[in-house]
Amino acid sequence: MEPEAIRMELFRRRKKANLSSIAKELGCSRQAVAAVIERKFVSNRIMVAVAEAIERDPKYVFSEYFLKKAI
Repeated sequence: MEPEAIRMELFRRRKKANLSSIAKELGCSRQAVAAVIERKFVSNRIMVAVAEAIERDPKYVFSEYFLKKAI
């Protein structure tokens, strides 16, 4: 998913999850969560938490990190 699509899903579920609530749950900063969404930083733990927050599979949300590329 594109970063904008992830942010829109989080906005639609704002009562259940947002960047701050995900960060607080994980014990990291809101900026770290945002960096993962924007693909500026890689963290499996944060990617899984973001995907769970929008009720999607991490392999769908962050497919470029989970799908193996054929050579």
